Amino acid sequence: MDLAAKKRRIQNRNTALFLMVPTAILAKIIQLFFLPDKYFFDSWRMVGMLNGKVEVGGGAWGGYQDTVNFHKSINILKLTTAEQFSIFYGIVMTIVIMIIVSFCKEMEMKEVFFTLMATGVLNIYVFGFNKEMIQILYFLAIFVLISLPISNIIKMLGCAGVYYIESILFRSYYVMMAGMIIGIYLILLFVRNAKVVKKTHILLAVIACYIMVFALFYLSSFIYPKDYNDALTVRDETTITIDNQSEDGGAKSAIRNPAQVNGNIGIFMYDYIINSVRMMIPIELLLKSPGYFPFFVYQFFILSYVFRALKNIKRMDSKVMVALSCFLSFFLGSVVFEPDFGSWVRHEATTFPVFQLIAYNSVNNIEDSTYYEAENA
Repeated sequence: MDLAAKKRRIQNRNTALFLMVPTAILAKIIQLFFLPDKYFFDSWRMVGMLNGKVEVGGGAWGGYQDTVNFHKSINILKLTTAEQFSIFYGIVMTIVIMIIVSFCKEMEMKEVFFTLMATGVLNIYVFGFNKEMIQILYFLAIFVLISLPISNIIKMLGCAGVYYIESILFRSYYVMMAGMIIGIYLILLFVRNAKVVKKTHILLAVIACYIMVFALFYLSSFIYPKDYNDALTVRDETTITIDNQSEDGGAKSAIRNPAQVNGNIGIFMYDYIINSVRMMIPIELLLKSPGYFPFFVYQFFILSYVFRALKNIKRMDSKVMVALSCFLSFFLGSVVFEPDFGSWVRHEATTFPVFQLIAYNSVNNIEDSTYYEAENA
């Protein structure tokens, strides 16, 4: 690479860091003054619980108490409104992600756009009084763990441990992702050990991931029968709930199963494959409303970085192998439980501390793309 290109990429990184602050401010303005309240109904409800103005009911609402207790335990400034929490978390967490981004020394313009989009999405949907604010802390813990000077095996097992702890303390279905990390890491090792990485290897890796998911689900029917049954029915039940509760179009982005599962593992597998493609390539959002276009573009960035990482896997940094395993296990687990595209965007955004290792690493592997294409010509 010539010196001029290197200087340009360094300048791109500096530009991204400089623009992150105004982007975060703009995102907060959009969140606080322009977006409909329906997007933040959970936050309003939980802040009401915090202030004792909303009674804690049973069922689904009872599960929000842990989130309220967490925010209450760190509320050293005695904040009382959703707006105050949003601004406070926005300031603190934007600084945190700026520190993370600063570890990247060079960027192409594509990475600049991705960084600014991620900053905007995080400040609108994650940095506030919600469950996502807790979720991103787990991914920050994984980022720190991956960055430590320890062996890859320990990093991988440590990341699985973080998912397992989260399954106990926060979201029970993350136990499935803990198991997936190990399987995906072994699949990636298979691809990496190939003499020359071809498209066939990537296709086989994708197929192997699906087989692993189905095997884990079948095994769970014997070990965790209740959780297994919940997984089979959760999407059908949540989309029905969304339809029943929606009076203002909130169900437009619901991820409905192509076929109702009704406890049939075969239909579940069929739906799973289709839904995974829909979530990673959400073309249908563009058909619903032009307003979803930014989400489609953001998801396109994610998809392109995942496949670029796979393409450059032979020269990939060892810690990125673990990061890719963590993200793919998160994605494959989320396919089962995400009720709508809006929730998927919010939850996926929380992976930024881990996913940026994949995105920014691709910049350092541009030469690998040439290598790959030449070897496969």
